[in-house]
Amino acid sequence: MVITELVEQVTELVGEGRVEDGCKLLSNLTPQDIAEVLMRLSNSVRRRVLTVLDLNRVIEVLASLPVEVVHEIAYAKGVDDISKVVAKLPVDEAADFLFKLPSRIRSEVIELLPRDFAKTVSELMRYPPESVGGIMTTMVPVFPGNMSVGDVLSAYVEHVKAGTYEPHHYIYAVDSRGALIGYIDVRTLFTKPKTAKFSECVQPARFVVRADADREEAARIAVRYDLLEVPVVDAENRFLGIVTLDDLLDVVSSEYQEDLLKYAGIVEAIRGSYITEKPFRLALKRAPVLAYLYLMNSVTGSIVAAFTSVIEKVALLAAFMPMLADNSGNIGAQSSAMVIRGLVAGEIRVLRRDLLFVLRKEFLTTTFLLLVLLPISFAIGLSIPLAATRDLLYSLKVATTVATALAASSYVADVAGALLPIALAKLRTDPAIASAPLITTIGDIATVTTYFIIATLLFRAI
Repeated sequence: MVITELVEQVTELVGEGRVEDGCKLLSNLTPQDIAEVLMRLSNSVRRRVLTVLDLNRVIEVLASLPVEVVHEIAYAKGVDDISKVVAKLPVDEAADFLFKLPSRIRSEVIELLPRDFAKTVSELMRYPPESVGGIMTTMVPVFPGNMSVGDVLSAYVEHVKAGTYEPHHYIYAVDSRGALIGYIDVRTLFTKPKTAKFSECVQPARFVVRADADREEAARIAVRYDLLEVPVVDAENRFLGIVTLDDLLDVVSSEYQEDLLKYAGIVEAIRGSYITEKPFRLALKRAPVLAYLYLMNSVTGSIVAAFTSVIEKVALLAAFMPMLADNSGNIGAQSSAMVIRGLVAGEIRVLRRDLLFVLRKEFLTTTFLLLVLLPISFAIGLSIPLAATRDLLYSLKVATTVATALAASSYVADVAGALLPIALAKLRTDPAIASAPLITTIGDIATVTTYFIIATLLFRAI
């Protein structure tokens, strides 16, 4: 409620030409709340506020601002102001922010950054934002394994005083090639003999992730092995940096949102904020899948049209089509959601053994579901035509048709919902693309085909 009131007050003040007064209203807010106010302002008002707002007030959330807002910052502020703020960011956040800037302004900002800082940030920017390298932190304590513990601690303390390191939990040891030997937490290292060899005090790094791997892999490793941070290496096992817990949480949240959108049929993820996204761009992201599914649904329409004669003879059959189609779509969507969860969590692997396991489990699950659904389906299929016609034989045929179609379409939808995500994972495609609308469409096709074939056989004599 406070945010909403502030948005209205800032908008009113800016409309009166009192932009600085509008910015003063934000002075007591946290950076997160300021960011939320900014995103809820109209584009024109936000641009005027950004020309006055001190970027240091939002430095903590600068890297997480939507692309649209970052672009407005780029044109509202000079490259000098932006470079001064970027130089205060952790290198991984600086890289994230610079990625969102327009390319020309990005180059100018990098040229104004301190040389060593610019070099480190540029190295991070070689990796795609969706990769582990794109989110890793390089400003971490790492020392040669042949150093003594005393020398390592002295150097570590000096670096801490200089503010060299970003938040971390461990100190890392590398060999002469820079390959990772192992790690040790800071408190434990202080208990070791000062004359001991550093490499002899660390524990081996059993779990690492490649810099070119998808960032979701780092989150998966951290969750599975309960890690506070994940070491990042290159193809030769050379230590490059770490992925910290806060970045891992961001990855989990971001991937969840992205998978949720894909499962809803929105293949292109909304990278920024829904609030700042323009309706036209939202329509462009949603239209391709909707158009594709509409064309697929024409298959369902063609099947129904092919059985027009049956519908003309038994018009009551049309009344059960929505129920059957919705049921198969729901079963398929549930099945695909469970399998996608298993794939993402690493519980299901793209192996023949796991594939057979999933098929068996889903077949049995659907069988148990039908023990509940079939009596309900048969009862409804019998009662509605019996109430309308008082013809028991006719009603039994309708009920049998409905129940049989329900069983067949449920098995087809369940198997399709389970197999499609696995097939996509096998093709190295995000299994979340096996969206609920797509599974529903497949279920619809199976339902109407089964339904009308059975109806044709049972009502042939009519």
